[in-house]
Amino acid sequence: MFIVTEAAKSEIQNRLELSDSAKFIRLQMRKSCFMKVKVTVEESVQENDSQIVKEGLNFIIDNGECHYFRNKKLDFIPDQTGFKQFEVI
Repeated sequence: MFIVTEAAKSEIQNRLELSDSAKFIRLQMRKSCFMKVKVTVEESVQENDSQIVKEGLNFIIDNGECHYFRNKKLDFIPDQTGFKQFEVI
């Protein structure tokens, strides 16, 4: 479905380590910025979610947003101001 870059994988693993109970990484598109991704760690899967395992990580994506991630690359890169954020490329 999508590729995870080393930078994205490293940042996600850091976030999981900071959480005591989160097992899943939720990916959802930010509504204000095209191709910017909101990434959160969560404890459970919701009824309308798809589960995808990549690079040993358990991702969950709302079924209505799965098409945004098909044949894309999830990366963690700096924007024009140097602030790092997740993007699908």
